[in-house]
Amino acid sequence: MTIAPQSYDRRTIQLHWWTAGIVVFQWGVGQLNHLLPKGPLRLDIWSVHVLVGFALVAIILTRIWWRLMRGRQLPPAETGARHFVAETTHALLYVLLVGVAGLGVLNVFAHGFPLFGLWNFPKVGGKDYAQVANGWHELFANLIVILALFHAVAALFHRYILKDRVLTRMWPGA
Repeated sequence: MTIAPQSYDRRTIQLHWWTAGIVVFQWGVGQLNHLLPKGPLRLDIWSVHVLVGFALVAIILTRIWWRLMRGRQLPPAETGARHFVAETTHALLYVLLVGVAGLGVLNVFAHGFPLFGLWNFPKVGGKDYAQVANGWHELFANLIVILALFHAVAALFHRYILKDRVLTRMWPGA
């Protein structure tokens, strides 16, 4: 009898943790950079935020493609209400990731962002458009962080309360 693998493949795990790390970094920059005075340093940090955001777009697209086409599919870890909550949480995280990345790209073009003060993205739309894009981008980013914290707490709940091996799916050494 063959035992189904108990963890996702290496690429799925890498893409998961790259996404998590970038989201934390991007959210932190988004929350703290406005505290700096306007000037070259602030512009450079926003420029890094923009470039890392474009990298996140590539990672999200790769992650979705990999999950649908190549990634190891595992049987559900649970049934019933907890399975429904897990599936819903994952689906919402994907929707929010696509949304925040797409809104970030729109935000860059809405502002005609000056990348490192060396090159400007073409400006599309007016000031109202930029404010709306920015507002939704911030909202989605905050919702991702809240949902990701819930996701992390659920993983720790499995590890320390239920004492099952669910966490090893995405963290094989756990």
